[in-house]
Parts: sequence; structure tokens; C-alpha cells
Amino acid sequence: MNKSSINFCGSSSTTKGETNCLMECPCGRSGKVSILLLFALLATTTMQAQFFMGLRGSTYGGITNVNFNPAIANSPYLADINIIGAAATFNNNYVGVDHRALTHPSMFGNANFQADYMHERVNGRDKRAYFGMQVQGPLSFMVSFGNKNNRNKNAIAFSYHANAVANVDNVTEVFARTAYHGLGAQANAITGYLGQQLNNGNLSMKSAMWNDFGITYSRVVYDKGDHLIKVGGTLKLLQPIAGAYGYVKNLSYKWTEYDQLSIYNTEAKYAYSEGLITTNGTQNAKQTATDYMKNAMNFKAGTPTVGLDAGAVYEWNPNSNKNEEMDCHCETFSDKKHYKLAAGFSMIDLGALRFKRDPNSRNFYADIRDWNVGNAQFPDGLQSINDTINSRFVVQDGSKFFNIVLPTRFNLFVDYYIRNDFGVTFTAMMSPNMSPKQQMVHHVTTFALTPKYENKWIGVYVPLSVDVFGNVSLGTTLRLGPLTIGTQDLLGLFAKKYVYNADIHAALKVTIPYFKICKKSDFRFQKKTTGFKGFRS
Repeated sequence: MNKSSINFCGSSSTTKGETNCLMECPCGRSGKVSILLLFALLATTTMQAQFFMGLRGSTYGGITNVNFNPAIANSPYLADINIIGAAATFNNNYVGVDHRALTHPSMFGNANFQADYMHERVNGRDKRAYFGMQVQGPLSFMVSFGNKNNRNKNAIAFSYHANAVANVDNVTEVFARTAYHGLGAQANAITGYLGQQLNNGNLSMKSAMWNDFGITYSRVVYDKGDHLIKVGGTLKLLQPIAGAYGYVKNLSYKWTEYDQLSIYNTEAKYAYSEGLITTNGTQNAKQTATDYMKNAMNFKAGTPTVGLDAGAVYEWNPNSNKNEEMDCHCETFSDKKHYKLAAGFSMIDLGALRFKRDPNSRNFYADIRDWNVGNAQFPDGLQSINDTINSRFVVQDGSKFFNIVLPTRFNLFVDYYIRNDFGVTFTAMMSPNMSPKQQMVHHVTTFALTPKYENKWIGVYVPLSVDVFGNVSLGTTLRLGPLTIGTQDLLGLFAKKYVYNADIHAALKVTIPYFKICKKSDFRFQKKTTGFKGFRS
């Protein structure tokens, strides 16, 4: 029997001598600059991606980097204020899309789009996919403060984000290719799946949407000679919005015919948050967005929990001259020597979300022979699926709640200035799937080397990155005053034949740097005992 195919397309250190009169130096134009920035922000919206690949590890990251490493003290910014941000990232290691389709969306309507514009990566490895979104809320901010000898010794921040992450993990190549080409003669000619005893271990799908509200405190804890160490932490209130997971520990199955399936001694479980899916299936995008806005400020989907970020950064500045008397003049912060080397480590998103389990969620045990699925229909959507599971499999009771572990990351960076404002940064963002029950969402572990030019107002970053999916990317990020925009991969637009990952990021912020640094020997600030009366402006 040959059935028709069903396709599944798918920071510069501030010297102690200089900071004594930091707030007393007249800077003239600072007020005008602030007003111009404010008007620009009132007229413009901003987008902020999940990962600012080029900006990570930079001393000029400000509030944008608080969810990469919360050790934000000793910043060149007196204040950094975000207005709003949004971005989306997709990544997979199986199906690539012809890069021409990205600039010509009409191609997606082609009847032969799968055959003409999509490409499989066939290498014998399990297939995985990732989708992530993040919105940083309006007026998330950071502020530096300290004593007269060190004005930026401390920093506090308040930030809040709307987050969404979805993963598909550990899909065997045979399973993926069979689904991609459809259950039928075409797929069998390619994979030879018919009549074979097949296994798929730890097959999982999970997703979560949540809000987090974080308070950050960072402080310089060591500052002697050429060396400085700062630490920071963020305490987060976690608000669950929607969550779901499905997990099969060891799927054992055989297609005896194109429409007959046998499943052997397999345990499976799936759960989703209460109200996420109706009896007629998932809600449309408009209804989902409407419901999200209604539930954005309550805890209807589950009980609140707490999350934590923590980080530390070491800075080496052999040109700090902290104890030297300097010639009389004022200089801007960005004209001072950068630290020569900085290195940091952080742990981000430690915690879990707790969701109310929908009554239609199921844990079941499957052991069935020659199940005829050729005419399977589900007229009542999820209710029909539940009826099928109840009638054919052994159903087990589940608890009233389920947890989704946050996408914990271990971030590492080394930032080195080669000469003046030219430097290079190495970053590693490691996001392992550590849950034995496969109830953990996670990002894509990525390593990047980023040549850069940057100062107070301008930054050019060119990250070369590779991720555990095997995707190599060359991107760019531009920082022009309050505006930052870029992408993790430019090659997908003009150099790569097929694109497996996509990312775009941008930000627009109110940024207030330390405008002028007055040297310790400036005659205007000498003590009265010198014989000069002086003045303070």
C-alpha cells in the first residue's frame, strides 16, 4: 500500500586623582546633548535582540549587557536608559533556506519551494532547532555612583524583560528525514525506514514564555595598582505566562506498512499550561497576543518564582597612573586610556518557572502493534487526540503543576585593547540542556571572536562566531551614539547558499557618560593653603 506523501516543511578605569573633581568640572554643552538625545528618543522606537553578539564583553554595553554579566560597576556611563526593545532569533542544524528567499519573500509562495529553495544537512547527527525572542521593557536603566574618590565604584540597575524560548532536541536523522519527505514511498526510498526497528532516545520539545523583573547591584571590591575586580548580581521576580513540553525517553517503533505503526514499550509525557490550548487546537496569533496582554501583569498561568544572575570581572590597566599628579587641563572620559585587558565570568538565569498543569496534559505508556494511522482524523482537535491516547494507551496521572527550568547560561569573555581604541574580544555563551527530565529550555551555545573599534560614542564590531549546531557566522554591529544596530550573520544575505540561522538586533537608549575629567593639579581646585583663592564652578 503506497500512501501519498505528507510534507512537513519546515571599562575604562577612573583614576582616583581625576575623580576628585569629576562632578565639579564645567562641561558646557552637556545639557544641550542630553536634550537632543531626549528628543530623539521620544521620536524613535528601539529593538533589542536576545544576543548583542558584537557588544558582549564591551565596557560600553551598559544596560544592554546587564543580562550577559551583571558586574556593571566602573562603567564609563553615569546613566544608561533603555526605552523598549524586541528581537527574534532562529537557529537549526537540519534545514537551510536559499538566501535569495530572505530578500524575495514572494518565493515562499512557490509550489515547489521545498524542492527548489530548501536544503537538508545530512551528516548522521541528531537534529535540533531553536527559536528565541526577548523584549526589554521601557525605562530599564543603570546608574553609577560612589564617593568623591571614585564616582563609579557602584552601580544599580532595574530591568525587565518579556522572554520566549522554544527548543526541539534529539531528533534522529531518520525520523527527521522521514517527516520532511512525507510518510510514503518517497521518504522510504531516501531513508529505508519501512520495516526497520527504529529508536529515538530523549526526543523532546519544550517552550516557555515569561516575564522577569530584576534589580541589579554591582560594586568594585578591589582597586589597587593596575588591578581592579568588580562583582554584581541580579535578583529576579519570575512571572510565568505560558509553557509546554513533550518528552519521550526512549521511543522504539516500526512502520510495518506505510499506514501501520507499531510502538514498543515506550513512555511518553506532555504537559502545557492551563488555558494555553483550547479543545479545538492552538489559538491564532491575534488571540494569543490579546491573551498575553491581558495576562501580562497577573500570575494566572502559575505561581511566581525567583531567579538569579551573578558575575565578576577583572580589569588590568597598566597605564592607570592613579597616584600621579597630572598637568592642568580637562579631558573627556573617552580620551583616557582604556584598561588593557579585562576578563569576566557570569551565570545567568538560575531558576525555574512553575506552571499550572492543564487537565488535558498526559503521561502515558505505549505498547501497540500494527496501529492503522492511515485514516486517523482529529475533528475536535486536542480533545480527539486525548480520546485516542485514553483509548489506546495506558494513561498515568500527573501533578497539578509542572516546572520549566530557565535557559541557564555560563558566559565568559576576554577583552583586549591592542592599540588605542582598537581591540578584540573573545566571548563564550554556554547554555547546556541540564535537565534529566528534558524540561529545560536553552539557548544555542556559541563562541565568538570580535575585532572592534570603540569609544564613548562610536563602536564597530565584527563578530566571527561558531555554534554547537555547526553554523559559522560573520556579523557586524554598529554603535552610533544612542543607536546600536547589527546582525550576527551577514554572510546569510549574500555569501551563503543556504541559511540555517537568522538574527537581527538594534537598540536606542539614553546614554549619559561622564562628560569631563578634571586633573588633580588643576589650579581651579587647589587648596586655599597654596595661596590661591581659587573658585569652584
